[in-house]
Amino acid sequence: MKKNYLSGFSLPELLIVLTIMGILFSLTGINLLGAYGKNTLSTTISTLQADLKQQQLKAMVGDTEGQPSPNDYGIYFPAAGLTYILFQGNSFSETNPTNFSVNLNDDLQFTSIFVKDSQIIYAKGSGEFLNYENNLDYVTLRNINTDETKTIRFNQFGTVINIY
Repeated sequence: MKKNYLSGFSLPELLIVLTIMGILFSLTGINLLGAYGKNTLSTTISTLQADLKQQQLKAMVGDTEGQPSPNDYGIYFPAAGLTYILFQGNSFSETNPTNFSVNLNDDLQFTSIFVKDSQIIYAKGSGEFLNYENNLDYVTLRNINTDETKTIRFNQFGTVINIY
C-alpha cells in the first residue's frame, strides 16, 4: 500500500503564525515610536543648551563675527514656538543678517517662555543675563505626540541651573 504524504502547512497554521508575527511587529513598532519621541526631546534640549552656552561664550570672549566691535549675543523665541533664533546685538532684530534660525522637529514646540521679551541676552564681556527679570526665568519644550515636557531654568548669570 502506497502512502501519500502532503508536505507543507495548512491555511489555519499559516494564519495563526502570521497573526502572531503581526502582533509582535506592532508591539515593537509602538515601543520604538515612544523611544523616538523621548530621544527627540532630549536631543533638542541638549542642542538648545549647547546653543545657550555658545552664545554666552561668544559674549564673554568678545567674538565679533566679522563686525567692527564685540557685541552682546542672545537667543530669541518667536511666539509660534516652532523655532528659536540665535542673534547678536542688545536686542533681537528680524532684519539682522547674522541671525541664525534653528527649527524644531515637527513634533516639538515651545509651550512656555518666561524670559523677558521672549529673548535671552548675554552681556558682552561678562556673559551675564542682560535682561534677567526674576527667579522664574525658564523655557518649556513639549513633545506634542507623547505630551512629555522639559523645562530649562536660568539664573541671573545666564546659566542653566535646572532641567526637569
